[in-house]
Amino acid sequence: MTDDLIAHLSADLKPVRPMALQRRLILAAIVGMAIAIVGSWFILHLMLGRPMGETFGGAMFWVKAGYTLAFSLVGLAALPVLARPDGRVLWPLLAAAALLLVALSLGTMNWMRADWATLELMGNTAMVCPWLITLTGAPVLAVLLAALRTMAPRSPAMAGFAAGLMAGGLGAAVYSFYCGETSMMFMAVWYSLGISIIGALGAVLGRLLLRW
Repeated sequence: MTDDLIAHLSADLKPVRPMALQRRLILAAIVGMAIAIVGSWFILHLMLGRPMGETFGGAMFWVKAGYTLAFSLVGLAALPVLARPDGRVLWPLLAAAALLLVALSLGTMNWMRADWATLELMGNTAMVCPWLITLTGAPVLAVLLAALRTMAPRSPAMAGFAAGLMAGGLGAAVYSFYCGETSMMFMAVWYSLGISIIGALGAVLGRLLLRW
């Protein structure tokens, strides 16, 4: 009887394409990124009047790009593992913490040498920066969570957190095109806070939406 049931359930199975899970997640990230780019242009450029590419090409622009994209790569590397029923990995937490520690250390050294320490930390946009990063990364998180709902993560919260890291990093990278701040300390504190908000939001929503 058991053999018959197994044979019946497996009769119509079709082979899965290699890297199918990774392809789905990357496609979701691309779709979310496209929405984030269009949305940020509409909100930040048209509505708030922020110029695009104000600091493009400068050293700090590339530092911000590298820092934010590093978070997204951590999430991207962890998601295919965490999206599986047997997936268990804690290194995304350690990698994110290490990135933050390096940024804060470099930022603190620059901050201590600065003539205008308050400006180094707060800049002109500290109170809105994390929330605008959250807003920019939200579409990426939404599409990634929708893709993860077709999978079976062992830990919905960890899978959601990894999706949040990826979304937060990509959202912050998009936001950096509209950000005129050039302080390492500003990036270490406020960009990291924005990415952390998206990561925490992903963990909470993952726990609620990805259970199976």
